[in-house]
Amino acid sequence: MKIELETNDFDEKSYCHLCGSTFITKEIVAKAYNESGDYISDVCPQCIATGAEGISIRMRSRAEHLRVLAAQLEKLAWDNIEAPSIEELNIMNQIVKALY
Repeated sequence: MKIELETNDFDEKSYCHLCGSTFITKEIVAKAYNESGDYISDVCPQCIATGAEGISIRMRSRAEHLRVLAAQLEKLAWDNIEAPSIEELNIMNQIVKALY
């Protein structure tokens, strides 16, 4: 993986897929690319601040978190799911709008 610094035309909320944090990009943003040169993710300042070794540690921690979450989602997907209909959601949104 290679991380490059690039100019950024506007501030925007961004997501660091390496560690899972959100951040606001500034004039310069770090972007991660795989060995083929394909874009992976914007990289947050906290990851950059930890250096290459720290980024690796943060990525491994994130990967472990995602494995645990994936296992939980897999289990929940096989359980009974109770959910409101889209009509119920739309009606509730209309009610809330009317009250405020």
